[in-house]
Amino acid sequence: MNIPGDVLCGELLIRMFGNREIIIENHKGIHLYTSEEIIITCKHTMLRICGEKLLIQYFSGCDMKITGIIQSISYISKAELCC
Repeated sequence: MNIPGDVLCGELLIRMFGNREIIIENHKGIHLYTSEEIIITCKHTMLRICGEKLLIQYFSGCDMKITGIIQSISYISKAELCC
């Protein structure tokens, strides 16, 4: 069986469909959730999604689907969130 290393190690997997939908796998939870910004806790970092009308369509312990107008996606360190 040929399983990618990132899946075995629990690394973050992101699939985007244009700028209107994103599926995130292997997350560790939600840190912040507004209609303009969603911050997701990951194994080694945080993922910030900014946009308009952001909505979490579904959320489970291993994956989630976000819809809306996605304007940017960035990684941020946990230290940046303390201020």
